[in-house]
Amino acid sequence: MILTRSPYRVSFFGGGTDYEDWFSVHGGAFLSMSINYYTYISLRIKPEFQEKKFRVLWRLAEDVSSIEEIQHPIVRESLKKLNFNKGLDISYTGDLPGGSGMGSSSAFTAALVCALYADMKKSLNPYELSSISYDIERHMLKETVGIQDQIATSFGGFNSVSINKDGSYKISSVNLSENQLNNFIDRLVLVYTGITRRATSFAAEKVSNMVNKNEEFKQLQEMVSQAHQYLLEDKINSFGKLLNDAWDIKRNLSSNITNSNIDALYNHGLKNGALGGKLLGAGGGGFLLFVVKDGQKEKLLSSLKDNVVVPFQLSRGGTKILYNEG
Repeated sequence: MILTRSPYRVSFFGGGTDYEDWFSVHGGAFLSMSINYYTYISLRIKPEFQEKKFRVLWRLAEDVSSIEEIQHPIVRESLKKLNFNKGLDISYTGDLPGGSGMGSSSAFTAALVCALYADMKKSLNPYELSSISYDIERHMLKETVGIQDQIATSFGGFNSVSINKDGSYKISSVNLSENQLNNFIDRLVLVYTGITRRATSFAAEKVSNMVNKNEEFKQLQEMVSQAHQYLLEDKINSFGKLLNDAWDIKRNLSSNITNSNIDALYNHGLKNGALGGKLLGAGGGGFLLFVVKDGQKEKLLSSLKDNVVVPFQLSRGGTKILYNEG
């Protein structure tokens, strides 16, 4: 039995510039934090005599005889990618809903690949894990995804990442003191919109429209270094206002990023103590993140008593093996 876990992430700045269509021409950048909510994968190799070779427990309970019959796309393509043909049981548990803008698909992929490599007794560093996970999602599944979620879940921590045109990247840890970090996280509020969606379908329009939104994406990319500097200087108010500026740009990148319900919830936050915020992920639903004014958090939380608010902390570690009896 092997048990692995991968953290979800909160993305602050630079989302969209991590798509290959953009960074292959302009480079890219993003600022994100992995948080203490996780995807867990358990993997058990099955005895050879069992007729149904693969059992996959997720939204469905699958018992099939061949890889091609597996309906879960990430499981199927991961096994094909790694030429993994042992019979196995795979089960999945997630702390947060899938399709909610928290990088859940990439967390699942990374945790699964990590477990498969552990069974094969092969070492795997975070750079390799993020690359393999991206290849599965982007090239094998043909999903419209960037590279930030795979990097965030593989490495963990609070990072500013610059992406080169060839897809290589440099990770710079956001080095805050414990007091600075706690003060920053205490100024954040994460609220669930109650809407889940398939991220790749929302991302496709945004990516196809990049040529027409060149200046907007350049602004989003430039904000990453500015936001990083604000954090180092303890300028949380400036960080929050910049996040609001980024949201004003992001919400106009395509027609499906926001809707009237999301806009109403966002405006409610601004009226009740938030400096700024953003919808996490590709758009259409999921979680809204707010940065609140100093001393205004309880006011905002009180005003959101009918909504699901999720407290969180930094997860310093990325994808890891929790248990391996082999």
